[in-house]
Order: sequence, then structure tokens, then C-alpha cells
Amino acid sequence: MKKILFCGFGKLGVECIEKLLDNDYEISYLLTHKELREESLDTFAIKNNIDYSYKDTRKNTDEFLKQFRNMNLDYLISINYRYIIPKKIFTIPKYAINIHGSLLPRYRGRTPHVWSIINGEEYSGITSHFIEESVDTGNIIEQKKITIENYETGYDLLKKFEKEYPELLIQTIKKIDNNYKGTEQDEDNASYYGKRIPEMGYIDFLKDSNQIINFVRAQSYPYPGAYSYLKDGRKIIINKIKIASEKISLSLIGVIEVIDNKYFVKCIDKVLELVDFDILN
Repeated sequence: MKKILFCGFGKLGVECIEKLLDNDYEISYLLTHKELREESLDTFAIKNNIDYSYKDTRKNTDEFLKQFRNMNLDYLISINYRYIIPKKIFTIPKYAINIHGSLLPRYRGRTPHVWSIINGEEYSGITSHFIEESVDTGNIIEQKKITIENYETGYDLLKKFEKEYPELLIQTIKKIDNNYKGTEQDEDNASYYGKRIPEMGYIDFLKDSNQIINFVRAQSYPYPGAYSYLKDGRKIIINKIKIASEKISLSLIGVIEVIDNKYFVKCIDKVLELVDFDILN
């Protein structure tokens, strides 16, 4: 039975672990982040008596080296894990793999599914690859292309990913077990995007209507959301915005106006209607 050091987080991590267990792999140890929700990895570990830790291996390397070296690990698998894993750790198992939420080498880095919608991409995908010291650069093992519908939010796309990750993971391991070494990434097509924080959600109405619609839907609830401000200074979180179907004439770009109890704003090329929003007092 193949032994696995699993590094992951959230419902996505749970679904991947369940798929591994269904295929007779052994989870020897679990590295995760504190959550303790019904569908979280730490809760799953507690219920199934799996040893786990919240510690960052970069700060506790010697401790984990002593522990993992005696486990005879076959795989380190990283799924939705927030910490960079040091080489001293990921080279202990025979193989170390990660699944990333983009079609590498494009969209390396953080929250690639959100960035891909912001940038108006028609499709995204998921990629399994070998782990290297640099982020998201290792040889590609398996990829799955996923269409982004023009109404889908960042959260919608993530839910589509959740359905694809477990099967891609099993396909990946089977290919490695058949001595597949992967294919090198094309650095000429590589791109990198960093972590998003709530403050980055401010809407620039000097962009065109399609750019703004994509920006809003990429970050809509349950994510922190795109935002602007009303004329009275109150913050407004916008979850959905569309091109106004009515003939509305507004003079100033970026100033949200209320007309017949509906909210409108002018951007560089169109008047937009705010469809779903929350006003913070």
C-alpha cells in the first residue's frame, strides 16, 4: 500500500483524500491549516485518527525531518496548501506533486481562478506537476481544460475544479507509477499572479464594461467582493453588475446614481446597473 504525506486544506482537500482512500492509498500524515468545520481536513483527520499538524514546515524543518524520514513515504501530495514546502521535506518521499488551478505555465501563483476571470479568459483548468523549489514550475504530469462560462463567478469556477481534482489526482499517480516523468513547462508562455487581498477589489470605472463585469463576478460572494463608494461615503459591495437595459443618461464616470430605486453607474463605454449589492453603513 502506497504511503502518502498529504498537504492540503478545505473541502477540496477532503474530497481528494477520500478518493485516495477509496483507491487503497494510505494517508500516513496530514499537514493542513486550522479550520475545524464539518467538511474541513482537520475535522476529517480527527474523525479518522490520522496524525496531523498545522505547523509550517519551513519553521519546523528539523522536527519534521526526523518524523518523516522514518515513515517510508511514497508520495507528498499538495492540494490547496498555503505554505511553500522546503526541499528538505518534499524530497523525503519518492515523489512530490501538486495540483494547481490553472493550465500551467500560465497563471502560476495565487488564486489563479479569480485572476483568469478578471482577465476575461474563456477557459481555465487544473494541472498536476512535480514540485520544485520554485513555485508551480515543475514538469507537468496531467492537465484538464475547463470552460469559463460568461456568468460564472470565481466561486463557481472553484466548485467546478472540486469535481475534477480527485480524478485528476488518481490519473496523475497512475502515470507516475508507470514511470512517467512529465513534460517541461514552456517558460515563454509562463505568467505569474500574486495573492489577492480585499483592498484590491476597488472598481476602476475608467475601464470598459466587460472588464468591470468580469472584475465584479470574479470576486463576488462568498469572496470579499468588488466595491466602490456611494456619494454619501458609504461603501458598497457589488456582487453582480450588468449593462443597463434602460436608456439612462449619466454625466460623470464612476458616480453611482439612484434612479427609480435602481442603482446605475457610468463607465468608460456604457452605463451599468448594479444588480446584486450590499451597502455597508
